[in-house]
Amino acid sequence: MSRHSFTLDLNRCTGCSACRLACTIENQIEPARAWRTVYTFNSTNDAAIGVHHLSLACNHCEQPSCLKACPAKAYRRDEETGAVLLDRELCLGCRYCSWVCPYGAPHWDAECGVMDKCTFCVDRLREGKDPACVAACPVDALGVEDWICRESEQNRCAGFPDTGIGPAIAICQRRSGVEPPRMSSKHGRLQSKARQPLPGLFQLVSEWSLLVFSLVAILLVGAFTSSVASGSSVWLIPFALAGIAALGISISHLGNPRNLLRAGLNLRTSWVSREIVLFSLFFWGAIGLAAVPSVHATARWVLAAVGIASLVAMDMVYQVRGQRIRAVPHSAMATLSFVLVIGVLTASWPLVFAAIGVKAILYGLRRVHGPREGWIMRSFLPIHRVGVGFVVPLVVWGVTAQLLHPMAILALVVGEVLDRAEFYAELQFLEPNLQIERDLKKT
Repeated sequence: MSRHSFTLDLNRCTGCSACRLACTIENQIEPARAWRTVYTFNSTNDAAIGVHHLSLACNHCEQPSCLKACPAKAYRRDEETGAVLLDRELCLGCRYCSWVCPYGAPHWDAECGVMDKCTFCVDRLREGKDPACVAACPVDALGVEDWICRESEQNRCAGFPDTGIGPAIAICQRRSGVEPPRMSSKHGRLQSKARQPLPGLFQLVSEWSLLVFSLVAILLVGAFTSSVASGSSVWLIPFALAGIAALGISISHLGNPRNLLRAGLNLRTSWVSREIVLFSLFFWGAIGLAAVPSVHATARWVLAAVGIASLVAMDMVYQVRGQRIRAVPHSAMATLSFVLVIGVLTASWPLVFAAIGVKAILYGLRRVHGPREGWIMRSFLPIHRVGVGFVVPLVVWGVTAQLLHPMAILALVVGEVLDRAEFYAELQFLEPNLQIERDLKKT
């Protein structure tokens, strides 16, 4: 295999976006969906900070996060060129690859319900030609060369995420005290529409199906495990209806549900595959056991363990390198909420107070260190989460000494919903715009 890599000279790039335009022409895609994006570090031209442009597409990494995380095994490595390619016919449309890629390479094709990305112009490479973006660069800022394994420090520059996955790009650093050439008028530049993460409530709305599914999954695993512990059986019809509804809602998140059966193909490296397979085994197994109460208790405990493992996988899905918030540990962790559910359903005061105590500590740390945008995220949700989810249950229990008091249970449920909602609203995964924001703050 003869691998290739891009080269980018920060001293030459003017940010003209000719590379981006060439990409759209070569691949016959709309400008808004171009596979190459031009990012500007210090776009406000602050005189005290240097300006440079980063023209980035897929870096066809040595250890590609997209290939590792894709549950459907829709990504592969081209043996001839080393390019990381996506087979759209195999794509689920789950969009997880866009979460784990720190360079914003996978793009969402809403019309087809699948992902799309840079192909390194493999057909041109096989013919001995440069990729279209490289051929179109008027100042020779972009290039292509035989791939050489480089230390991450060699590519370290402001705005370029460094995650140790071996991006196939060689960045020529901006010379100290020298500004790169600029276009005479920025209005003549093709405007780049970078892949912007959806912040705050917009992110929450976009992931509402995952929010609902995760909450129902926690309740179902908790209900089944508590029934095993008490030697009773779950209520079959409500359990089945709730689970089927949750699975249906989770499927609605997929852009291409026709490939649903491929979701479990990547158990070796994808937490998404593990979550899907483990929860499916748990749910349908629980339905079967509920219909046959005489099954030995050992089998029921094994199935409960499978359900708990599915919640662990659910937590790990969100533990993506470089994101703004830590998913593990987190006050809205599925496994921690599961402990709270078990404590309530088994009427165990120690479990309930332990879960609430840990949640309160983790939530407080989030409030101190976590990002907050807008009044709703900064004040409204936190006040109600603390007041309803923590204070009200403690007051009710202090007055009534009844763990299963309806008002306390309702307050706990509302608090958990608000906490999980905040979690999804705060999700923002590493990509060049976020890296630029971080590096500008440091500067």
